[in-house]
Amino acid sequence: MGEVVIGAALSHSPLMNFELPSKAKAQVATYRKAVHQIALDIQNARPDTLIVLAQDHFRTSFYNNMPAFLIGVGDVVRWGDWNGTVGALNTDIALARHAARRFFELGFEPSVSYDMKVDHGTAQVLELLGMTEMPVIPIHINAAAPPLPTPSRCYAFGEALRDAIMSFSQGRRVAVIGSGGLSHDPLKVDIDCETNPQARDFFIHGHSTGGAPSDDNRIKSIFARMDQLAQAINPQWDRALLKRMEMGQAYELAAELSTEDIETDGGRGGQEVRAWLAMFGAVQATHVHTVFYEPMPCLVTGMGAVLAHTNS
Repeated sequence: MGEVVIGAALSHSPLMNFELPSKAKAQVATYRKAVHQIALDIQNARPDTLIVLAQDHFRTSFYNNMPAFLIGVGDVVRWGDWNGTVGALNTDIALARHAARRFFELGFEPSVSYDMKVDHGTAQVLELLGMTEMPVIPIHINAAAPPLPTPSRCYAFGEALRDAIMSFSQGRRVAVIGSGGLSHDPLKVDIDCETNPQARDFFIHGHSTGGAPSDDNRIKSIFARMDQLAQAINPQWDRALLKRMEMGQAYELAAELSTEDIETDGGRGGQEVRAWLAMFGAVQATHVHTVFYEPMPCLVTGMGAVLAHTNS
């Protein structure tokens, strides 16, 4: 049998991959230090495999076929978007394919990919943790392209993931990582926009490069609008979520949250909290500790990091 030995959830921001002002560098360094501490705790739990629950940001999945859940069961490659690192990841194929089959038995029907490309949502947390060489299973949870799976459905998906891990006869010690959030408000997705047919075509059909060639222009646009984008950070909402998680109320929180409420309070990027909730469903934590939280205008995101300990 497999077992879930630890969980964690981390915010990500591709702006960390670019040159930032000196004051911002110091603030980002505090976040990196906190993630390093989380990495030590994960290493001490001696996992064989990391499962990363994250989002795709219109790099791999588009509206011509948009899955609510997507699991990599074969080759996995990092896009290298937003100045990140390109390269293959080491996939735990046996556990991934067992999990995919078990999901179907439990009433979930995730899409599967034998050739999956992952963007910064998955790659950056592995890079920050220094764990890009470990066996990994990437799972995308749609948080960008409405309609979105409900928060409670995402928590239940995490519970099914836990069942899949524990029913794996070959045995694995697994760490489950949720990537995303907290409050921020990035790209607006308007699939029915008739005034911009080029944007509409992109959201439906995408392209085969992961968007990397356009990142230079996008980063310039973000830096030009940084003050405006930073206004979407909602520390009160972020801290309220973290408190509920520390109190062991992730299940109740998932039942209470709606897509509309999340967007109102946490921005469109706040929808990524689904990955955190799925992580809690998988880990069934006995103790949750907020290792880091700061609203970080330089990253236009409320940046948080938690550890979820389990006795299983």
